[in-house]
Amino acid sequence: MIKLITLVKRQKTLSYQEFDNYWHNHHANLVNSQKEALGILHYVQSVPLQDKKPGNAMRNSRDAPIFEFDGMAEIYWQSKEKMLSIRTSPEAKRAIQLLLDDENQFVDHSQSLIWYATERIII
Repeated sequence: MIKLITLVKRQKTLSYQEFDNYWHNHHANLVNSQKEALGILHYVQSVPLQDKKPGNAMRNSRDAPIFEFDGMAEIYWQSKEKMLSIRTSPEAKRAIQLLLDDENQFVDHSQSLIWYATERIII
């Protein structure tokens, strides 16, 4: 299994509520509509707690820097090979462009972080 992880920053023109509403109610449906074209197994959105106390306590106990993002997205595929091979089809290329065009409506890509990973499930 391979996954794409994105730490998402919203466009500066959007409030957090506008960003989250669009991401959850529009973009998630768009990703879901393209899952077969892209071979996606799972799509997960994680949103920050509005109560900052637990995060602040954890950071303070470790002298960790403030790490503020508006959300985290994870997209899972069966394997790296499967993900790479499916991306070459015309249908997948259209789906990728469709999702990117939509992301440009609410995501600040210049401030977001993106990487691929594999999981090591320990517990």
